[in-house]
Amino acid sequence: MPKVEKATTWISSVGRTCNHRTGGARGFTLLEMILVLLLVGLIAGLVTPIVASTLDRIELQSAARKLNSALRWARSEAVTRKTRFAFQGDIEHGRYWLTNATTEQNSHVEDLKTGIRMALFVNQSEPVSAGKFQIVFYPQGSTSGGTLYLETGEPGKPEDRYAISVDPVTGASHIRKDED
Repeated sequence: MPKVEKATTWISSVGRTCNHRTGGARGFTLLEMILVLLLVGLIAGLVTPIVASTLDRIELQSAARKLNSALRWARSEAVTRKTRFAFQGDIEHGRYWLTNATTEQNSHVEDLKTGIRMALFVNQSEPVSAGKFQIVFYPQGSTSGGTLYLETGEPGKPEDRYAISVDPVTGASHIRKDED
């Protein structure tokens, strides 16, 4: 006896009546698959630059927080150990370290991530845009002070820029987004 398939009737979302035989092959056509893949590729192409710039901004914020933490730690160590500590940076090589001024012992050198650079250090004397600089923390909690600028993008045309300021009287450091 031949097998008889039952026909089911249903109404689509636009109100058309469709007949479909159960047991038949159902799936997507090749054209539907190509359209979906094309749309996914188009959306990915549009979203990628936005995500990349957001990641750069997040990495810059992270680097600024890490530097700020190192500055606070240097102040804390100077007060706790009752000796001078220096935060030293090398603008050209994008690295920084802490030095105990009494023992002249350096801490581990930290490098900034690729794409992030120290652009400028400004204190009471001449601004430093190349070479080395230092911020000295004293046992009373005061410091030599200054402002360090971190940025991404091309030199002279920063995409994002943060300033880390160290107050000379209190030794407290603060991060702010620098708006030119």
